[in-house]
Amino acid sequence: MSGNSNANESWWRYLNGYHWLVFFLAAAAWMFDTMDQQLFTASRADAMKDLLPDWGEAERYNAGSWVTTIFIIGWAFGGLIFGVLGDRWGRAKTMALTVILYAAFTGLSGLATTYTFFCVGRFLTGLGVGGEFAVGAALVAEVMPEKARAGALGMMQALSAIGNLLGAGLLGLIVPLWGWQGLYFVGALPAIIGFLVIFKMREPEKWVQAKKAALENPNDKSKQFGSIKDLFGHPTWRRNVLVGIAISAAGVLGLWGAGFWSSDLIKSIIPTMTAEDKVRYEQLVDANAVNQLEMIQKMTEEEQTQFKHLRLNLEIKPRIAEDKVFTEPLMETEVEALKEMIPRGMDEDSKTRLRSMALMLQQTGAFFGMYLFVVVSNRIGRRATFLVTMLLGWTSVILVFLTFKHAYQIWYLWPFLGFSTLAPFGGFAVYLPELFPTRLRSTGISFCYNVGRFITAAGVLVLGGLAVFLDGKTSFAGFRLAAVLIACSYIVGIIALIWAPETANKPLPEEE
Repeated sequence: MSGNSNANESWWRYLNGYHWLVFFLAAAAWMFDTMDQQLFTASRADAMKDLLPDWGEAERYNAGSWVTTIFIIGWAFGGLIFGVLGDRWGRAKTMALTVILYAAFTGLSGLATTYTFFCVGRFLTGLGVGGEFAVGAALVAEVMPEKARAGALGMMQALSAIGNLLGAGLLGLIVPLWGWQGLYFVGALPAIIGFLVIFKMREPEKWVQAKKAALENPNDKSKQFGSIKDLFGHPTWRRNVLVGIAISAAGVLGLWGAGFWSSDLIKSIIPTMTAEDKVRYEQLVDANAVNQLEMIQKMTEEEQTQFKHLRLNLEIKPRIAEDKVFTEPLMETEVEALKEMIPRGMDEDSKTRLRSMALMLQQTGAFFGMYLFVVVSNRIGRRATFLVTMLLGWTSVILVFLTFKHAYQIWYLWPFLGFSTLAPFGGFAVYLPELFPTRLRSTGISFCYNVGRFITAAGVLVLGGLAVFLDGKTSFAGFRLAAVLIACSYIVGIIALIWAPETANKPLPEEE
């Protein structure tokens, strides 16, 4: 067993001043990258409501899934492009470019007044967001001392949860004051990190030496940097890239196709009601059929719109037909559902703060999940830890999306969801760099992670369609069932572990 055995205990003791500078800048770049992602997922429902005011809720979920898909496609393309560029051009320069790119287009997304503009802004932001992880992970893996590598990578990934916490906290702070657009303007500030990287960071010595050797032998095709073809031309790298794609797709789809829709789940399940609304609905459910119809007819246009939304989205089966919402009294099942729902109602600002707190709890769990992956995997191995965390991720999505009903449940369901769905990402940061040699490391990481993102983009798109298709088929909202079905992606990652190499406590691979 080599020097990484103590990585989870005291890896920081092996760092000098420059190591700390690299760690700080790479961690900050990745942290604000994830903050950008959180700003988007946290405000997606608000943006859809503002940009598509005349659409129904199921249709808005579908539109939200489309813009998420567009964002992830940009994310995937950016990852592939900048992953190759990171091997060929340099880790530090490429990372700086990706940070400036995602920060600039995040700010521009806040100027969107149409759905199309917003989609374009999210795609361009995704280019930078997707490119940052691979080059940042390769950079840290190659700069850190051998005994500090796994611990530094695990902590860098765990600190991404702080970025998500910032995004969640800003949701509750900024949206009630300046709307969802204000979140995106704040998201432009991390461009400062990109400029610090340009002026303060140099390329890793491992990369410099490998690049020098390649330049001295320009006709040696085996020395080419950033070659996707070479990932599949060697049996070891081919096996590793296929395993990496499978586990990345499973984890990313489980998170983005289900786990990161937890804010939308709250918005869907907790009804929006003022104190006056609650009084009106309490009177409605206590009235007889004749009086119910009179009360419905006397509602203002705004009150009728709210009533229609509530009635059509009650978790009962069968639901009332849309053309009978204002002409038929409440069914007995509707009365019971509304009686149970009324105490859960919140005004819009209170619900926004609830979503913000839930996301903060989710990301607190995520921090511990990602870092504990490193601690545990150094003891029992990467493969066994991936198996446990993917089973946990699958379980957590099923539990949260099928049992959530009351606001108080966020205090235990959301930390569990964050811990379980983000724990595999601690493994991606540590494991993917351990699968490839220096000249292919950034390319290999980005190829695994971003082919997984393309698969995720398709899965997220399916989520919206599934939600619409399943809505009304059972007493559960179609959105809940769709998320549970998407989370079955974890099965693919579990199966792929059969062929996964064990890399714990071994040096980074190099070619003969």
